[in-house]
Amino acid sequence: MTSRVSAVDIDWKQLHQLSDGNTEFEVELLKIFFVETKTRLQLLESALADQDCHTLQYLAHQIKGASGNVGLRKMWQAATELEKQARQQDLSHGSLLLTQLNNSLLVVQDFLEATT
Repeated sequence: MTSRVSAVDIDWKQLHQLSDGNTEFEVELLKIFFVETKTRLQLLESALADQDCHTLQYLAHQIKGASGNVGLRKMWQAATELEKQARQQDLSHGSLLLTQLNNSLLVVQDFLEATT
């Protein structure tokens, strides 16, 4: 699993702590994270198209928390920035941040496909 650390950009220390070192549980956590976050990103895309800052802030906050819990640093950073921008009602970088979030999720998907 550690050979893909840089590709996935997972804080393995964080994930190991959360799972108490159980690698099978880590994969299950990432699977659940993937499914839930995929849905949230679809909703986030709609909210961005509608310029719905309240919904964007809410969804970005959820993604921020979930990605932080499983140690996905780049996704956490992008979600943090999107939440901040939505709170300030400045979505000038919203599409770029959504792309970063989607790319992070695709890397998780690739990782999961390689491990199962």
